Amino acid sequence: MAEDATVPVAEAATVPMEEAATVPMDGEADPGAVPEKKKRGKPKDAMAPPKPKNANQVVSAKARQELKEKNPEAARDLAVMGKHLKEVWEATPQEEKDRLTAEYEKEMEIWRPKWAAYKETDHYKEFCEIKQDWLDVREKKKLFKAHSKQAPKKPQSGYMIFGGTIRDRVKEEVAAAGGGMGDIGKKISEEWQALSEAKKAEYDEMSAKQKEVFTGLYAEHKKTDIFRKFMEDKAKMDGRHKVKKLERTTYKEAPKRPKSAFQLFKDKVLKQVMEENKGAAAGELGKKVGEKWKACEGEQRAVFENEAAALKADYLAKLKDFKRKKVYTKFLYQRHLTRARENKQVHLREMPKKPRSVFSLFREDHKDEVPAGKGEGKGMSWVKAKYQEASEEEKAKYLQKEKELKAKWEEDVKAYKESEKFKEYQKTEVKIKREMTNEAMKVMTLKFLDTAPQQPPKSAFSVYVGEKRKAQAEGQEDAANEPKAKKQKTEEAKEELVKFQAEWKKLDKETKAEYEEKRKDKHKAWQEEAKAYMALPMWKEYMEEAKMLKVSVKSLLSQKKQVIKKLKNGMRLLPLPEKPTDMPQKPPSAKRLFIREKRNEVEDLSTIPGLWDGLSPEERATWDEKYTQLLNQYEEQLRAFQQSEDGKTYLKKVKQTQKSRTIAQAKDKFLVGQPKKPPSVMAMYFKQELPVLKKAQPELKGFELKKVLEDKWKNLDDEAKKPLQDKAAAADAEYEATSKLFRESENYKAYAKVLKRVSGRKAKPKGKAKGKKGKPAPTIPQPKKPENMPVKPPDAMKLYMKAQTGSGKSLGDMFKAFKELPEEEKKAYEDQASETQQKYAEEYKAWEKSEEGKKYLREKTTFGKRKRLADAKAKFLKEQPKKPPNAMFLFCAENRAEVAKANPDLKGLGPVQKKLGEMWSALSEEDKKVYTDKHAEQMAAYNEKRKEFESTPEWKSFCKIAKGSSKPAPKSKGKGKGKGQKAAPKGPSAPDGMPKKPLSAMNIFSSETKPSGGIPGIASAWRELGAEGQKQYLEKAKEQASEYETQMKAFQATADGKRYLREKAAFEKKNKLNQAKEKHLGGAAKKQPKPPPTAYQLFVQEKRQTVQGNVAEVAKTLSTMWSECAADDKATIEAKAKDLKEAYDKEMAEYKSSDAFKAYEKAVKSVSKPKSKPKKKAAKAKGKVAKVAKVKAKAAPKKGGKKAAAAADSSDSDVMGSDSDSSSSDSDSD
Repeated sequence: MAEDATVPVAEAATVPMEEAATVPMDGEADPGAVPEKKKRGKPKDAMAPPKPKNANQVVSAKARQELKEKNPEAARDLAVMGKHLKEVWEATPQEEKDRLTAEYEKEMEIWRPKWAAYKETDHYKEFCEIKQDWLDVREKKKLFKAHSKQAPKKPQSGYMIFGGTIRDRVKEEVAAAGGGMGDIGKKISEEWQALSEAKKAEYDEMSAKQKEVFTGLYAEHKKTDIFRKFMEDKAKMDGRHKVKKLERTTYKEAPKRPKSAFQLFKDKVLKQVMEENKGAAAGELGKKVGEKWKACEGEQRAVFENEAAALKADYLAKLKDFKRKKVYTKFLYQRHLTRARENKQVHLREMPKKPRSVFSLFREDHKDEVPAGKGEGKGMSWVKAKYQEASEEEKAKYLQKEKELKAKWEEDVKAYKESEKFKEYQKTEVKIKREMTNEAMKVMTLKFLDTAPQQPPKSAFSVYVGEKRKAQAEGQEDAANEPKAKKQKTEEAKEELVKFQAEWKKLDKETKAEYEEKRKDKHKAWQEEAKAYMALPMWKEYMEEAKMLKVSVKSLLSQKKQVIKKLKNGMRLLPLPEKPTDMPQKPPSAKRLFIREKRNEVEDLSTIPGLWDGLSPEERATWDEKYTQLLNQYEEQLRAFQQSEDGKTYLKKVKQTQKSRTIAQAKDKFLVGQPKKPPSVMAMYFKQELPVLKKAQPELKGFELKKVLEDKWKNLDDEAKKPLQDKAAAADAEYEATSKLFRESENYKAYAKVLKRVSGRKAKPKGKAKGKKGKPAPTIPQPKKPENMPVKPPDAMKLYMKAQTGSGKSLGDMFKAFKELPEEEKKAYEDQASETQQKYAEEYKAWEKSEEGKKYLREKTTFGKRKRLADAKAKFLKEQPKKPPNAMFLFCAENRAEVAKANPDLKGLGPVQKKLGEMWSALSEEDKKVYTDKHAEQMAAYNEKRKEFESTPEWKSFCKIAKGSSKPAPKSKGKGKGKGQKAAPKGPSAPDGMPKKPLSAMNIFSSETKPSGGIPGIASAWRELGAEGQKQYLEKAKEQASEYETQMKAFQATADGKRYLREKAAFEKKNKLNQAKEKHLGGAAKKQPKPPPTAYQLFVQEKRQTVQGNVAEVAKTLSTMWSECAADDKATIEAKAKDLKEAYDKEMAEYKSSDAFKAYEKAVKSVSKPKSKPKKKAAKAKGKVAKVAKVKAKAAPKKGGKKAAAAADSSDSDVMGSDSDSSSSDSDSD
C-alpha cells in the first residue's frame, strides 16, 4: 500500500521537484493492471468477522437511511446529519436502548472468540501491514501538505489555466442542466478540445512563464531553513517507516512475547469483574483487576508467577532459535543500511557536491549540439568523439577550470567538516556502527560460537585453580547451597583467588612445570577439537555471515596462522621457525622424572614435593642415574640431528630469523629519524603528467601509460627538462646533506654496531643518491664440506668445558676455573688435546691427498676467486655503462606491448617472445636494417662511454683485482705438486699512457665478424677465408704492430715509461730470486736454523709473567730490572745465551755447506749478473750480489728509486744469510 499511495493534485503542486518522480499523481495507474476505481479512505478487512453494532450504531443507521430517503439535500450536509442523529438517539426510549444493549452483549460474546482466532491468521497480518502502509502514507501526505503552505505554488498547465477561466460559467450551465461534478470536468475538457492550436499555444506560453517564475522562487526556497527542516523531517520519517516495516516483516516468524503473571491473572478474573461491575468503563475494570492482584499473595500468586516464568523460559529458547535464522541476520544488515542512509540524508545533505570532471564540463558546454538518439554518432557516443577531436588548448582550458572548481570544493568540504552538522554525522555513524557490531557479535556467538570448543586454561596457575575448585565442588555436593547475591559471590571469589595465589607461590619449580605440562596437554587436545570444528560447514557459513555484517572473524586457533608482529616503522618481526618433529627434547631433571611418575598416583600435585623431600640418598641416586642416562642419550640424538639435513635446515632458519629480528628491532629503535630518499627526475615527471594522461586517454592500461610517458620524456628538450632536473638535484643535495648528518649521529652508529655484530658487514643507509647505488654482490654458494672431511678437535679449554656440562656454571666461570686448575690436571687436558690434534693433522694430510679432498680444495679456491671478482664488480663497476641490446632485442622491446595487446591468449613472457621471434624472422633485410642501424648507433655511443669508464680509477682497481684472481698458482714440475700454493706475486701496474699490444690478424677478424661456435668456430671461419680473404686482416695487424712499436719507443723515452721498466726489471729479478729460494730451499730436508735469543731476551722471557700493566710500562719495568740485575745472575744468563749462539753458528755452517744452499747461491749469482746495455754506460759487475745491488741503487733515479733499492737489499740479505732476526722476512714478501 505504501508504494501505491497517491497524493492529490493540490498537494502534489507543492511537492519538491526531486520528490515528484517518486510520488504518483491522481489518475496514474499501472499499464498492465486492470483499471478499477480507486477506493478512498482507510482500508477495510473484508475477511474479518463483522463486529456487532452497539445500540447507538443501530439507531443511527436506521435514522440515517430514513433521512436520505426523505431529504437528500440534508443528508449531504454533515452538520445537519449529525444534529438529526443526535435528536433521534435522545428521543429513543430507555427500554429500547437496554434491549439493544443486551443483544449487543450477547453478539459480542460470540464475536470475541472469532476475532481472537482470526487475529492468528496470516490474512490478518497481511491486512495489518496494508493498514500500516496506509497510515505511513497518510503521515507523509500530512508532512507534504504542511510544507506546501510555506512553499511557492507549483505552476499550472495550459489546460488548468483555461479551466480556471471558464469554470464558473460551466458550473452554472451544468447546474441548470441538472448535472454533477463529473459533468463539469467533462464540459471543460470538451471546450479545450474545441480550441484552436494557436489558442492552446497562448495558454501553454502562460504556463511556461509561470514555470520560469516558480523555478526561481523554488530555487530560493530550497536555501531556506523551512526547506532544510522539511527534508530532514522527511528523511527521518522515511527511515523510521522503513525500519518499522523491516521489524514487522522480519518478526512474523518470531515467537510471541509471553504474558506476565499479572496478565495471566487478569485473563482469569476479568470475566468475573465484568459481571460484578456491569456498565463500567475499561479503565474502571482495569483498576478493579489491579486491586485484586495486590490482594493476591502467597501460594495463589506463586502459581501465576511460576507459569509466567515457564512461559518466559520457553519464549527465550524460541527467540534464540529465531535469531539463529538467516532472516534475522539479513534484518540486522538491512536495518544498518537504512539507518546509515538516514544519517547521511539528515546530516550530509548540505555537504558541498563534488565538481564536474573535464569531460563533464565539456559535455555541459556542448549539450545543445548533441544529436538525439542512441548509437554511434548520437548521444554520448557523439560527445566522446567530439572530445577526442578537441584541441589540446581547449582541453587545457577545461582542465584549468576543473582544478579551480576542485580547489574551491576542497576548501568548502574542509570548512563543512568543521561544522557541528558533520560532527553530529560522525557521532551518529559511530553509534550506528557500534549498535550493529554489538548486536551482530551477539548473534554470531549465539548462532555459531556457543557450540565451539571452550578455550583451555591460559596458564599453569589457571590449571591449578581449576583443580582446586573442582575438588571443593565435589566436597560440597551434599551441602545445602544457599542463594547468594552477585556482589557477595564476587567478593568470595576474590578472597579465594588470593588464597590460591599464596599457595601457588609456595610450590617448587618442578611442580609448577608439571602443571605447565598439563596446560600444554589441554591446549593440544583443544586444538584438535577446534580444528575439527572449523572444518565443519557451519564454520564456513559463520565466516560468510561475519563478512556480510562486517564484524571481525574470531579465530579459534591463535596459532592457525603465524602472527607477524609489526614494528612502529612498518617492518615485520618474523616468528621463530617451528621445531621439527624429530628434534630431540632435553630430558627433565631427576625431580621432574619423579613427579611425572607419581602424578598418576596422587590427586593433588602440590603434595608431591613432600614425597621427594622424604626420599633417601640411595633412592635419589636412582633417579639421578636415570636422568644421566637420558641426558647422554639426548646429547647423542642432538648431535645426529644437527648433522642431518632437517637439523641443518632448522638451525639455519633459526639463525636467519634471529638475525632478521635483530636487524628489524635495531632499525625500529635507531633509524627513526632517517631521511627518506627523494624521487628521481623521471618519477617527478610521471607524477606530474600521469593524471593528465589518464583523463585524456582513459582506455590506456598501466604499461601503456608508462610507455607513453617514457616516450614523452625522451622527446622533451633540455629546457623543458631543466626545471625538474634542478628540483631533483636540489632534493638530492638536501638528502645527501641530511643523510651525512644522520650517519654522524649516535643512533646510526649504534645501528651500525648492531649490524656489524650480527652480519659482519658495514651498515649502509637506506638508499643513496642517484648514481651512488650499485647492484649488490651476488650470493655465491660455498662448496659443501665432504662428510669424510676430518673435523678439527677441541682444544684443552673446550675439553674441560665439555666435561663440566650440566654443572650449571657459565662460560666465564668455566674459563676462570680452567685457569685456576692445578698444573697436573691442566696438563692432562693439554696432552689429550695435543694427541687428538696430532691425530687430526695426520687424518687431514691423508684426506688432502684423496680425490674428494683435492676436489673440495679446488672448489674452495675457485669459490674464493669468484667471490673476490663478484665483490669487486659490486664495488667498482657501479657506473660501468650497460651494453645496448642487439637489433632483435630492440625490435622485441618496441613491439612487445602491441603483440601482448593483439594476442590476449598469449600468457607469460615465453609465448610472447616466441611470437616476436617469428615476426623478426619474417622481416625483410630492409626492415631489419632500421634496427641494425639503431643498434650500431647505440654501440658507438656505448664504446665511447666504455672507453671513458676504462680510464677511471675504479676500472683500474677492478682490473688489478681481476688480474690477481685470474693468475694461476705456481706449479712445481712434480706430479700434481704445487696445487694449493700461494698465488704468484703481482708486478707493477702499467701506466695510463702505455700502449696496448695490438690484436693478431685472426683476433681482428673475430672482433669484426663475431662468428658463432666459440674458438673452434672462429678458427674454422678463419681457415675458410683462404689466403686472399686473410690478406686484409694480416695487413691491418701489420699496420697496428708497426704503430705499436712506434708508440712503445716513444713511451720508453718518457719518465713514466722509464720508471715502469725499472720497476718491472726489479720485480722480475726479485721474483726469480724468490722462485730460486722456493725451488732449492723450500723442500730441503734441513731447514735454516733460527737465530737464538740474546741474554736480555732470555731475561725478559723469564720475568715477563711477574710484571703487570700495558706494553710501555712492562718494557720500562723490565729494562730497569735488567739494569739493576746482580752481576752473578746476569753472567749466568749471558753464559746461557753464548752457548745458544755457538750452537746456532755450528748449525748455520752445516746448513750453508749443504747441496741445496750451494745450488741456491749459484742460481742467485746467475740472476744477479747484469745484462749488457748497448749505447749506455753501466757499472761492471764483479759477480757479487752486494755490488749488483749497489749498482742498481745508484742507477735508479731519485723518484721511485726506493723500491729498486729495497728489492736489491732484500735479495742481498737472502743470499748472505744474515744472522739478524729479519734474515728471511724480505725474501718471503712479495
